[in-house]
Amino acid sequence: MKNIYKIFIAVAILAGLWSCENEENLMILKPQEAAFSIITPEGGSEIILNEATPANTALTVTWEKVSYGTPTVVTYIVQLAAHDTEFAAPVDVTSSTSTYSTIDVAELNTRALELGLAPNVESSIDVRIKATAGVANAEPKYSDVITISVTPYGSLEIPVETLYLVGDATAAGWNLNNGNMPLFTDPNNNTKHYYTGYFKAHADGFKLLGKIDSWLPAYGHDGTAVVKRTSFEQNDPSSFPIPTDGYYTFEVNTQDLTYKLADYTGSTATTYSEIFYSGSTISGDDNNWSEHIALTKSTFNPHIWKASGQTLKEGNMKFHTDGWAKEWGNNGGNIFVKAGKYDIWFNDLDGRYTFIKVQ
Repeated sequence: MKNIYKIFIAVAILAGLWSCENEENLMILKPQEAAFSIITPEGGSEIILNEATPANTALTVTWEKVSYGTPTVVTYIVQLAAHDTEFAAPVDVTSSTSTYSTIDVAELNTRALELGLAPNVESSIDVRIKATAGVANAEPKYSDVITISVTPYGSLEIPVETLYLVGDATAAGWNLNNGNMPLFTDPNNNTKHYYTGYFKAHADGFKLLGKIDSWLPAYGHDGTAVVKRTSFEQNDPSSFPIPTDGYYTFEVNTQDLTYKLADYTGSTATTYSEIFYSGSTISGDDNNWSEHIALTKSTFNPHIWKASGQTLKEGNMKFHTDGWAKEWGNNGGNIFVKAGKYDIWFNDLDGRYTFIKVQ
């Protein structure tokens, strides 16, 4: 009996020690109390963005290191916000485990316009750094805020946004840069986007990316409406689920934040072996449409075609089969394209197309 009692006491002591250890493991990891600052740029710096050099570095941000009092990886996120809004709606721009980050001209211009800055007008934005440790229950720490002046370029019109498919139901999987298929933007309303095509069945079907190689911005849904995620501080929205393998029609409006996902009811019987484009965008002469360029068929969806890195002259064009037995244009007419270098995507199920500018 005494032995049983002794065993009971020992188990109780060990349980108490185990409980104490777990309480310590559940302690919130806190950063240093001292403030940390942005080293460069200096507050009041002025940046004029040049449309002719989109890949050039516009802003280099450096900051002091943050300590959490224990060896751990610290992630630093550069956040921008409209001036004097106290970061009520911050925009995450870059994420790094180093104490510096660079932002190119095109990226800063896009972010400035998203924050409401008027093109060709000098305006102020606030900059701060958010530091987080890579462990659960770690408190974030924010740097001092600096204010800089930025003059963006562009138009007061809503900028054209290309959305890309990502997820288990798509050709790219959850890879951010794996030939992700774009949605097709309505040429008359650049807030409406469409995709008619094949999806694989998966409960975590797909989401939408606002740009290749980045999770921000990204689109999902909350059960009824589209949710646009522009900051890692926001909850990650749900994926659009796909119940069975097959062809679907997906529509999304990025202004109204509405969407439709339904079974495709059209015919997929015609699978073309070749599709080309022809027009004065190749020759420069609207009377010479003799030359044609072949597009490449998707191995995931035989109705999606792509021609990468095409340098086009300003002019007109159409898509067509060999010998022009079938042709597609803008509501039956020619497609007008401004001069530039593009990735061209075409969908032979609904005749939609999109031209994505290549830097």
